Amino acid sequence: MPLYFFWGEEDYLIEKEVKTLKKKILGDSFDALNYRTLDNPDFTEFDEALRSTPMFFGDVLYVIKADKYFLETKSKIKPDDAQNAMLCDSFKNVAQGVHIILLCQVPRGEKKKPDSRKKIYKALASCAQIKEFPAYRAYEEYKIAPVLKTLAKEKDITLANDVISLLIQYCGANIRDLDMQLEKLKLSVYPKKQITADTVKDVCLSGEDIFSLPDLILNKEYTSVLAQISKILQKSHYLEVMAFLQTSFLNLLKTKVFSKTLSPAEISRKTGQHEFVVKKNIEKLRNITTDELLNIKLNLTDAEYMLKTGQTDAMSAFCRAFCRGDG
Repeated sequence: MPLYFFWGEEDYLIEKEVKTLKKKILGDSFDALNYRTLDNPDFTEFDEALRSTPMFFGDVLYVIKADKYFLETKSKIKPDDAQNAMLCDSFKNVAQGVHIILLCQVPRGEKKKPDSRKKIYKALASCAQIKEFPAYRAYEEYKIAPVLKTLAKEKDITLANDVISLLIQYCGANIRDLDMQLEKLKLSVYPKKQITADTVKDVCLSGEDIFSLPDLILNKEYTSVLAQISKILQKSHYLEVMAFLQTSFLNLLKTKVFSKTLSPAEISRKTGQHEFVVKKNIEKLRNITTDELLNIKLNLTDAEYMLKTGQTDAMSAFCRAFCRGDG
């Protein structure tokens, strides 16, 4: 099939799929004329690429970023009816020997998707291989584990199931980040190939530590909070920790406010959090007031400002935020 449409939030896996197809279609060595990339081209250039013919010295591969044709954005490209009809016809008549990969990468967290009701999408769906690459969530270990095993095999290392669970717990569900951690783990055990739980704990940022911070803060265990942060800062930049806490408490504050009038399912849709996470957070916040959450958020913002303006060091900034945690 000469026409492909890859879309979704997991951009790293989209890139890997493109590389795999590129090697399959063009081989390891190819002439630059056989491979072309376009970034949201105007209608004329887009249609010309779809209607191009193979070259006498081999197949041709076009990789076309086309999100502005399929996603609702401020900069959306809007062909008129005649142009839409031409694109629909071009999708159905891609020449043998010409391979088209259309990319519709969705910004992580925006929950956008191509509008399947539109004629241009229906025409594409009738003749293209369409594949979604959704962003995984940390609780979807059953989906992430096979991906990690494949990545580990490519690097000639092995991961037991318990090690995979720990790696996801420590590093989250972003595949690009996990692949970078696998590279670090491979180097750390070389020439051995088996990755152990102890290696993960030694090499990777402790997600277990960082994900426990919001609960410790809500319980006002500030001594433990600062001890955890001190440990995390040995392996991670302070702005990563600050960004995590800012996002966590913004979501907690939204959940607290919305829970007065909305169901967990409605809060999930409104905030982009999984419904299971929303329900757990509503329970955690039962004895926490909105003012307390707002106070923590303001303290974090103040500490972040002092850090970014060079008025204090990292630990002093976090001490400032949480020693005033009671408001």
